[in-house]
Amino acid sequence: MGSLSGTSSGASTVTQVSEELQALLMEERKRKRKVSNRESARRSRMRKKKHLDDLTAELTQLREDNHQIILSLNITSQSYLHVEAENSVLRAQTNELSCRLQSLEDIITFLQWKQW
Repeated sequence: MGSLSGTSSGASTVTQVSEELQALLMEERKRKRKVSNRESARRSRMRKKKHLDDLTAELTQLREDNHQIILSLNITSQSYLHVEAENSVLRAQTNELSCRLQSLEDIITFLQWKQW
């Protein structure tokens, strides 16, 4: 029976060592997972920061583009108003000249008719 208890004690020691090794392995896996999770979180923060920086740069560019478009629109509107005013003057001059031409044609017609 003494040899059985020795074997039992040896098996118990092996089991105990095996459990300790498993505990150490699990502890090492936990540590590696924590390190991996921290690294993953760091990369995620870096991606988020880069995305935010990209969006900020895009916003700045869009604001500048918008400012340029507004300036261009204002210049175009002023040009339009100037051309519209010139067109009004030209229309008035055209009407005046048409009336004068009609009057001159009426005079010529009258004079020609009078000569007959």
